[in-house]
Amino acid sequence: MTKKTKKKGQKSGSNSGNGATQKNTNKGGGKSKNAKASSSSKKRGGGSGGKQNYIPSSEINEIICSQQLITIANLTSSELTYNGSDRIVFIINGEPIKTVWKKILCKKKLWDQNDIRIFVSSALVTADSRTGFEVEELVAELGNPESGLKKLGEIINFPSMSCDAGLESRVLSFQYVVLPLLGLLTRTAITECILETYVHAIFMVVYTNLDSFLYDNVMKMLETLVNRNSVIDSRVSVEKLLSHERYTFVPSSLGIFFLVIVRLLKELLCRIKKASFNKTMHKIAHDLQRLKSTYQQSLQPIEQQQTLSAPIDPLINNLETRKYFFMVLEREIKIMNKMLNKQNKQNTQSHRVSFTDMRSYDLPGELSKDGIRHDNDYVNISDIYIIPTREEILCDRQPFLPSSLPNTPHFLPDGVARLLDTQFRLLREDMLKPIRGGISSFLTALSEDWSSKNNSKLSMELKKIQEEGGTFTYDNGMNDNGDLQVYTYIQFVNITCDRRKGLACTIRFTPPKIHGAINEMDRREYWEKSKRLLTGSLVALLLPSRLSQLAQLNNKYSFYFGIVTSRDEYALSRYDDYADIDISFIDSSIYHIALNEITNFDKITTQSLEKRFMVESTSVYLEAYYHILKTLQTTNPFSLPFEKYLAPNLEGKSNVDIEVKNPMYTRAPEFKFDLSVLCKNKHINLKLKVAEKNTHDEVAKNITKYSNIGKLPDGTSYGLDETQAKALISALTREIALIEGPPGTGKTVVGVQIMKVLLAKENRKAKVGPILTICFTNHALDQFLEHLLDENITNIVRLGAQTESERIKEYNLDEICKNHANNKKLIWMSHMRLDKIEKEINEIKNILFEKWISWDDIREFLMIEKRGFYNEFNNVSNSNLPYWVSATIKNPQEVEEESWDKFQTVQNKRNKKLSIFEQWLNGEDIRIINKRKGILLKQQKGDEKDQKKKNRKWMDFNEFEALKEESKSKANSNFDDSQIDYETLRWIENYNEPKTNRNLSVLLNDYSIWQMSKVERQKLHDHWRTKINEKLVKQLANLERKHKEERQVMSDIYDEGNRKILLNSDVIGMTTSGAAKFQNLIKSINPKIIICEEAGEVLEAHILSALTPSTQHLILIGDHNQLRPHIATYSLSMDSLTGKNYQLDKSLFERLVYGDKAVKIEKTQLLTQRRMRKKEISDLIRYTLYPNLIDGENTANYNNVRGAQNNVYFIDHRHPEDNFGGESTMKSHVNRYEVKMVVEMVKYFVRNGYTKPEDIAVLTPYLGQMIKIRDALAKLFVVIIDERDAQDIAEMEGRDGRNRTHDNVDTGDTLKTSLNQPITLRTVDNFQGEEANIVIISLVRNFSESGRHDSIGFLKSPNRSNVLLSRAREGMYLLGNSELMAMKSKDMWAPIIDILRKRNQIGFGMPIVCNKHSDYKNIIDKPERFAQVSPDGGCYRPCYTPLPCGHACIYKCHSDDPEHIGIDCNVPIGDIKLPGCGHVIQNAKCWQNQKKKTLRCMKLVSKKSPYCEHTQNLRCFESIYCIKCKVMCRKILKCGHECLNECFECQNHSVSHEKLFYKIPIERTQHGDCKYICNKSLICGHLCKHYCHIRNKCPPCYECKFVNSLNSKVFK
Repeated sequence: MTKKTKKKGQKSGSNSGNGATQKNTNKGGGKSKNAKASSSSKKRGGGSGGKQNYIPSSEINEIICSQQLITIANLTSSELTYNGSDRIVFIINGEPIKTVWKKILCKKKLWDQNDIRIFVSSALVTADSRTGFEVEELVAELGNPESGLKKLGEIINFPSMSCDAGLESRVLSFQYVVLPLLGLLTRTAITECILETYVHAIFMVVYTNLDSFLYDNVMKMLETLVNRNSVIDSRVSVEKLLSHERYTFVPSSLGIFFLVIVRLLKELLCRIKKASFNKTMHKIAHDLQRLKSTYQQSLQPIEQQQTLSAPIDPLINNLETRKYFFMVLEREIKIMNKMLNKQNKQNTQSHRVSFTDMRSYDLPGELSKDGIRHDNDYVNISDIYIIPTREEILCDRQPFLPSSLPNTPHFLPDGVARLLDTQFRLLREDMLKPIRGGISSFLTALSEDWSSKNNSKLSMELKKIQEEGGTFTYDNGMNDNGDLQVYTYIQFVNITCDRRKGLACTIRFTPPKIHGAINEMDRREYWEKSKRLLTGSLVALLLPSRLSQLAQLNNKYSFYFGIVTSRDEYALSRYDDYADIDISFIDSSIYHIALNEITNFDKITTQSLEKRFMVESTSVYLEAYYHILKTLQTTNPFSLPFEKYLAPNLEGKSNVDIEVKNPMYTRAPEFKFDLSVLCKNKHINLKLKVAEKNTHDEVAKNITKYSNIGKLPDGTSYGLDETQAKALISALTREIALIEGPPGTGKTVVGVQIMKVLLAKENRKAKVGPILTICFTNHALDQFLEHLLDENITNIVRLGAQTESERIKEYNLDEICKNHANNKKLIWMSHMRLDKIEKEINEIKNILFEKWISWDDIREFLMIEKRGFYNEFNNVSNSNLPYWVSATIKNPQEVEEESWDKFQTVQNKRNKKLSIFEQWLNGEDIRIINKRKGILLKQQKGDEKDQKKKNRKWMDFNEFEALKEESKSKANSNFDDSQIDYETLRWIENYNEPKTNRNLSVLLNDYSIWQMSKVERQKLHDHWRTKINEKLVKQLANLERKHKEERQVMSDIYDEGNRKILLNSDVIGMTTSGAAKFQNLIKSINPKIIICEEAGEVLEAHILSALTPSTQHLILIGDHNQLRPHIATYSLSMDSLTGKNYQLDKSLFERLVYGDKAVKIEKTQLLTQRRMRKKEISDLIRYTLYPNLIDGENTANYNNVRGAQNNVYFIDHRHPEDNFGGESTMKSHVNRYEVKMVVEMVKYFVRNGYTKPEDIAVLTPYLGQMIKIRDALAKLFVVIIDERDAQDIAEMEGRDGRNRTHDNVDTGDTLKTSLNQPITLRTVDNFQGEEANIVIISLVRNFSESGRHDSIGFLKSPNRSNVLLSRAREGMYLLGNSELMAMKSKDMWAPIIDILRKRNQIGFGMPIVCNKHSDYKNIIDKPERFAQVSPDGGCYRPCYTPLPCGHACIYKCHSDDPEHIGIDCNVPIGDIKLPGCGHVIQNAKCWQNQKKKTLRCMKLVSKKSPYCEHTQNLRCFESIYCIKCKVMCRKILKCGHECLNECFECQNHSVSHEKLFYKIPIERTQHGDCKYICNKSLICGHLCKHYCHIRNKCPPCYECKFVNSLNSKVFK
């Protein structure tokens, strides 16, 4: 009966619709066949019969209607565009069955259809949560080989599947069981789960059954339904199905099947590399495309009576829904087809062939005509090791560096793969070139002859570096080689295994000499702030090769790359002469060297460590590159969004214009944004219908008219201007939006308002959150997030711990995690596995660290590898040793053993039974024989009887018995006691200890182990130990890999907990490097929207690495005319001649604006600037970079700068640059004249009333100049320096942070100084995005005295100059050489200088004017003239300003206090009488009369102390209670003398004696020692000069003692 049922089910699923007509719905649903299924569903409220399982038909109808309505809503929702099946396969009100899957999973018997249906339904309900312990438990169980995977395999390989399965127990319904199963597999709770070990196992089960399950069954069933054009199961009605099991998903559209299947295939292709080449996968994709076309053509609007059994497909009668659905489906199929890699492989091969004949184009890897360059030269970037190899570093051939320009040669065609390849290779070269060049140059320097006179200075510098370490600079730092920080005397001291970091070697080295560090605290302060040897830094160990004397340069040193895993400041700073750091090495062969060194550390000498170095690049931090490069490597080219914009097929064109479409989620029918959140306190209904482009301009006008986003300082409300409104609409309606914001135009304001709209309550139906916000710097990220907090957007999470903002710290992910628990069960299991691995590692370490191996360590090795030696040790025969020796060795009692630890000098005597191997190695047989031989010699010299006694005394019982037994065996039965000793002792007498020293090769073939000398035994032992260690090291490397994998599992568990936090947030903030570092975590939350602030400063690779397959909306806000991205290699930059071919520092923002090798995307430009003074400052960038820039109304209302004749001025001078000094001479520039002028100008403006922190900022392009200005300003002001500048200064000076010589330098808080004035000091690059009222700029560069190096350096960059010129609000003053600037920068500085000359704003001095007396003008051309001409900020004329008292101010003109708040009137007004005391001040000043009520009376008066009987003369205002009585006490002491102490001292003695209570006046009872001189006559005739000692004898005479001491010195 069962077999017939199976055949029936199979037939109905494969007959292409022949059995589509509905028959008796009770078929297959009989009670006898489903009794068990019914009973199992009673508790769940289902069942097909019986009163207790009865479900009213009205309730069933309600379930059906609810499912249809939800399906219709979901098919028109934005969420249809999101990954997974969350909104297309669902269970209604399934909470009661949420945990049922656990119970069913525990069933040991085979599951039937009903078990599987309810299991899948229950799992779907659980998976609806997306995250949490329940989801983690579900994924872990499904991925468990012993439970979930096993059952999943059984389901997939179920005996039968049918479209008409009805309620048959042994047939799976395709519609009601298999489709929900596919929906479960594509649930985002599973696909996005970070528990990768379990998730991968789940999909591998599906993939391994690709043919039998997906192709042979699923696709056949799908074809059946398509041919039927119906999803109905002919053997069971929907009502009966739901009455049997109410928690069943009933699909109402065939389109759902297609979307679920294509998303499952995409998931398989994404996770399993080989899937894209699987023939079955290609057949499935082909059939899916064919069936989709058939189904799409069959959808015609029809008049159909909706019945409960035949729900209407919502795609039939709604054209908009149908268009939207198939747009989503076709997009998914298109991505799937790209991932299948059918056409691309052929295109790539044909494209490669076209470049075969190009001789000048050296392709990578095996494509190169000259062959591969080195062992890390590959065609596919996924094969390239990010960490360089030794061969790569020493390779003379140039690496393959593709150009980023359009129509340049490449072995890949235009597209995403080529884009990723180019960005990866260029970014890796940016990281690698300074390291490669530095190491190569250092090795060359070590090998060169520096003995000539011309090289004496270089020789001394190199020698100093070899001895002490330090910064190695090659070619004066003028090329891209970069500097190396060199550490010397490298030594391995330990191998550690850390639970978080894994295996690492502890390296001991000589730390750099730290300037000014005198103790451990100073050293720790340095390391805490230094950027050297940071965790994540790349270092290289340079160790001399053993044959270095004969080797060429490339082979004189072996080097090993490693990464700093742990940086303990205590270990680095504890000792002055050495420091320790933990490093994880890439090459596991380093363990051989480390172990050999650790076990033989007693042999290490200073000389042996002399030529061993550890180096790191000073300009490259691996952590900043590694995660970006790793993401570029692993990104599937076909899953990268926005391909047609980022990497179009240009077909020979330089750029292409393509219309930018709306974001995918906004293409849902009738989608619109509610903009009313922009209109605070105004009930304006603003809607933005994304699809209706013709309405966008009108919406922008309404935003400008009605928006209210904040208040000005005067309380006036303001909104978005016209260009800001257009930018906002553009950002919301384009899937890639570019917003260019010139300086001061409010880029951040627009970004915040975009966030407000997206996160508005009215717009949350689309569920686009969380929104990913990325910035290049931590500083910019903190500022943006603070603005969001100001707008009451508080559900934010910041990733990365580098925040300096106190407001943002509480939103850091690490802080939030403290209040959230993780899955303790999974963590415990992972810890147990790690414990096991670490135990094995420690066991191996213990063996490896032992200098001597034991029999237990070597037994297995000898048994397998050296069986002959094993037999010799295992069976000691008499043929090898005399019986009495072998017997002693076999049965040792007490062995006199030298300590195995050769580092100890003492000998240990202990009872220890050593193995035969250990006794052999220790020469125990030789010792026994030699001992007996010594006894024999003594016997021959003495009396035989006495010698026998001595023999008894020396020979232990075992040895004697052994001798006796041996003699007996020789004589057989004719044993004679008199012969016992004779023959044996003759053998001993003739014995000579072996002293041979044969080669190892001879020893390995000689099994006569007991005939070997101790030296030979040692040699053999060391050989075997090396062999064993080699195997152990391999095991260690394998365990290291396992440990790393398990640590990743542990990390995934914690990340899964983090994912829950992130999914529940609205905004996730991180830096671009953080986005790459947390790429897996970001992918798991599928951010739909990414907003990038300061996008013009972000490398394209950083943006690409932040994109995920789920990204639908990218908003880039920035300005490509301001600072470009920072790179380490100048020759790859746009400012370099060779770099113009690579343009690595061109941001994606700039590339899209200009359309370079991309679609040219129309930008929206913010035009109204509200920062720079109208025309005077803004014209300087308007006529050079921003021709359409508009000045805001507020910029015309600034007051003129006080004390200056001009609001903008260029102080032109010809003072040459100075030598900065030190190692950084060629890296920075200094102009001391400008330093002095800047300090005097700052003092002058402060005296003119600019005293607020935001008033004055001093900028300079060069760090060297900044240091000099800092030192000069710190003597007078609080200098506020950005943390980034502070770190750079520290590295340049070799002494970081809180330098004692700069106590007034502050990196945050304001300190009190002589002028109590904070001054902001920055390098230009670190002041982007900030502003000040007055900006003083020191340009530094000038004509040099030799004239050979006349240059303006990177000031010729328009981008940097733009930042420099756009920071000031009210006034800007530049110091430099206008002629040089104009000459070296024709496009930027020449027109600026021309503008200033026409305004007469250039001169050879600073034009100042008295703010009060406008006719008092001067031009200051020398710093010292400020003090001469305007000492107080004004002039020398009398002030004469009327004071409140009516008198005129008699001081000279002063601008620092125009309101005269701190001025006292000194006009004499005669005598005044003070209130209260009545004393008179004669010839008083006016100010004294004004303040007489609070004035202190200074007249001397006599006052009696309340504590004693004395009186004192005090100032009238002084309180007698606060005065110490200085009168002599005079009380009579016990000795009869008067007390000579001051009265207050005796008062204190008496009060302290009373402890708690004392009365006023204080009775003086305690006086201390008497201070009278004794003056009694001594025996010697002198008088006693000691203090009074009436009760004691006089001590020895002081004078006599003094004379005696003098005499003794003279005699000496």
